[in-house]
Amino acid sequence: MASAVSSKPLVQFESFGKFLQDVWLISFLFIFIRGDTTISFPFLWIGILLLIAIVINLFFYKTGYQIAISLLVSVIFGLLAFVFGAPFWFFAAILAFSLWRIQERYSKIQEDATHDGYFMTLLLVLFSLSYFLATILRRPDAIRETIQLAIVGILLFMLDRMIVQWKRSKEENRVPFYKLVLFYLGIISIAAFAFAVIAGLAGKARESIVLLLDDLFVLILYPVGIIMDGLRAIFSKFISPPVARESADKPKGQLQQNEVDNFKGTEFGLDIPWVAILSSILIIIVILFVWRFAKNKAQIVEFDDNQVEYEKNVSKSNHVNEQKDLAWNYSMETNIVREAYRDFEKDASSKGFTRHQNETIREWFLREGWNVSEHFYDVYDVVRYSEGLMNEQDGKWFIDELKKLSKKYLINEV
Repeated sequence: MASAVSSKPLVQFESFGKFLQDVWLISFLFIFIRGDTTISFPFLWIGILLLIAIVINLFFYKTGYQIAISLLVSVIFGLLAFVFGAPFWFFAAILAFSLWRIQERYSKIQEDATHDGYFMTLLLVLFSLSYFLATILRRPDAIRETIQLAIVGILLFMLDRMIVQWKRSKEENRVPFYKLVLFYLGIISIAAFAFAVIAGLAGKARESIVLLLDDLFVLILYPVGIIMDGLRAIFSKFISPPVARESADKPKGQLQQNEVDNFKGTEFGLDIPWVAILSSILIIIVILFVWRFAKNKAQIVEFDDNQVEYEKNVSKSNHVNEQKDLAWNYSMETNIVREAYRDFEKDASSKGFTRHQNETIREWFLREGWNVSEHFYDVYDVVRYSEGLMNEQDGKWFIDELKKLSKKYLINEV
């Protein structure tokens, strides 16, 4: 009997890739925020959260999802923001975002890796908006960072997709990993060479086209220029800070008495302990978060005699037929069971039995009063994390149990 390759690294890598996609999309929001940091906000954001993701992945591979670990790692590496001169709100944003997205990406079933999701669409939308605003506001630094984030984001997305598909199919194609890397680098090299050639010829081509179609371009682009100037004036009012004007008839550094009084009237805001207030709010939020989403509580589940007897029979039957059962491959049969569970959850949600966000399947079933055996949760864990080998009998039994639950609790619901 051929041994199946453990798919836990694949599940972890999928969660890791999804988390990085979230980080990359949010980084576009920091392009227009400037501060006294050593590194600009978008790249500091990506760097710190990338370190958090790597360490979290190493821990979770051994322990599984643990909110205490995610909290500890996020706080420790989030403090690096202060090393680079970032403000407190930036540290708070890193902490809140990492706890939220780690919980979403590592404690729940992710979409099947054959679906790209909405990352590329959202990346294109955010790139277009950022580039448009940077052009309107005449911010060359923002334009440069927008292009850099978009290019690197696409390259990382391609690499993530290739590795995931290689892990899913390496038992069939037997392609060494180094060949995959060489293929990826070859694609990037060809694209870079093509870009260099086009960029080198673009200047002369642009000059030739302008000479031929000069009047036509002026006619077409003149109204566009008027619109762009108007939009720039509107956005500048909200984003650009007012420029202080110096009085020509006053000595430098000297103010009239009424101006001094005006400044004194605005000094009250400096005495407010903003750091203490924000720290208290953040601590309260973290405490509530840990209290609400902690999954380490021991739960007592009662079973009737029939369920216990059925579990014993299933266990004995599995032991007798162990040599006859073939291990399920993660990329095929396990997905069948996963899709059956997803269909059950969607059907239950449409009938009013919605699973709450951040709620485990055990908590959901207990809340709804649906009694299942402990073996049901064990098989679910195998489907979710793909730990160990799953035989055909377990998979069929799990699907049959879902059908029984649907007939018993969902068939008569509207």
